[in-house]
Amino acid sequence: MPACPLCAKTLTQEIIHGVTIDVCPEHGVWLDRGELLLITEGERFEVGQFSLSDLLREAIQPPVDSNRVLSCPICSKAMDLERYQDVHLDRCVEHGIWLDTGELKALLSNLRLDPLYRRGTSIRLWEARF
Repeated sequence: MPACPLCAKTLTQEIIHGVTIDVCPEHGVWLDRGELLLITEGERFEVGQFSLSDLLREAIQPPVDSNRVLSCPICSKAMDLERYQDVHLDRCVEHGIWLDTGELKALLSNLRLDPLYRRGTSIRLWEARF
């Protein structure tokens, strides 16, 4: 099992939209390559089309520490900081992404602002990278 890149405690597992993810209850979640795409697809099908709450929704922009460099919990290499849907995530090109506490929720909420995402017409090549 991988360890949290912030506290080094062994990550536990949870299931979201049928995808088993690694979780640190204090600091965030680790998503292996491809898991973000599966989770966002699960969210899109669960939520469905446009809802009234989307009219009032605003993009969530969690705070970011751009000076922090985290190591990948799999290979220990430094991860790159990337911005996706107004959320900064730490990415290991080979293994996956780290999302700090609240960032996965913010990312899923922000995706609902994209009409192409809601309609399912977007290929979302960006997500396929993760």
